[in-house]
Amino acid sequence: MKCAVCKGKVEERLITYVQEYKGRIIIIENVQAEVCGQCGEKLLRPDVAERIQKIVWESPAPTREAKVPVYDLAEVA
Repeated sequence: MKCAVCKGKVEERLITYVQEYKGRIIIIENVQAEVCGQCGEKLLRPDVAERIQKIVWESPAPTREAKVPVYDLAEVA
């Protein structure tokens, strides 16, 4: 399969998916995705996207929680 963006070679990999929703950062690990080895473009299958959407909307208990540093570019010299 070739990348729709750059025509590079695409292969299936497990990725970490990060999304902001209602002011929260949600991290989902071990997501199956097609990833371009050249430009890094990621494509999710519809069934995987639906599973992610369900997690984001329903907010089940997380597997674990992570502390994430936040920087404001306007304030960092």
